[in-house]
Amino acid sequence: MITHTFILPRDGCDFAHWRGLARWLWAQQVPPEAVVWHTEDAQARTPDLFAPPTRATQLADLPPAPERPLSVPRSWLAEAEQCLLHRAPSRFALLYRLLWRMQLTPGLRHDLLDADSVQMQHWIHAVRREVHKTHAFVRFRPVALADDPIDGCGPLHVAWFEPEHHIVQAAAPFFVNRFANMRWAILTPQCSLRWWPQAPDIAALAAQGVQPGFAQQPLAGRPGVLSWGPGASADDAPAADAGEGLWLTYYAHIFNPARLKIAAMRKEMPRKYWHNMPETQLISPLVQAAQARSAAMLANAPTTPQRKLPARPAQ
Repeated sequence: MITHTFILPRDGCDFAHWRGLARWLWAQQVPPEAVVWHTEDAQARTPDLFAPPTRATQLADLPPAPERPLSVPRSWLAEAEQCLLHRAPSRFALLYRLLWRMQLTPGLRHDLLDADSVQMQHWIHAVRREVHKTHAFVRFRPVALADDPIDGCGPLHVAWFEPEHHIVQAAAPFFVNRFANMRWAILTPQCSLRWWPQAPDIAALAAQGVQPGFAQQPLAGRPGVLSWGPGASADDAPAADAGEGLWLTYYAHIFNPARLKIAAMRKEMPRKYWHNMPETQLISPLVQAAQARSAAMLANAPTTPQRKLPARPAQ
């Protein structure tokens, strides 16, 4: 059996690129077990000393394929795009295997207990949860930056975050909509985002080194360009500032020991995020003092005088 080895660009999350390669494989009737998937990023991290240098496989470089019908539910395409954001190296093979099997067994798309479908849904859930945690746990720090008519005014707010999956760009719309008038950047090991709130279009940022293929203008009818680039390191993030101390003071004062549920807190705020969140340095001492504070709150609580019931009339 001839084995086809495909190298996906960068982290492999370009769904359109994967979809084009999967269509070509189906048209050529290449079974899933005859396909090996790699990404450029993975190849760069663990290069094979005995293999020649490779670049991403382009659909234009493949031989022409015959027309062959291919049908999947529209909802499956949206879910497959989310599934590609997971970090599991086997996600490409699983998606193509499902695609192949659905053509041979159409009823498979309704089988919720199929092992491949269950694994796909598990990965999608993990990706969606990671996007939610990114929205909740990113912390910006201001960096002084000169005003610019194209870039905007005010400080540049920079955040360092370490997501588990490739969800940086999927999480970006939340920050664009919430902080549309603020200059901000999110640095992660995988990818870095930069929001230019006053840029009229992508071309206006050419002098800043922003390339058209690495930017988009997400807000219709108004300025603002979102660009992305290579990953960064924690050393590129700014140090703590004075405003952070104010936030810690506020956090300590709103902490309610009477409502403390440690298990629920750790479930919703896993420890892997703690080292990038300034307020987590207060959690241990606040938890340790919670019992004493709860007892003090109960001791100082005002008491309501007991009402005396009227005497019952004699029979």
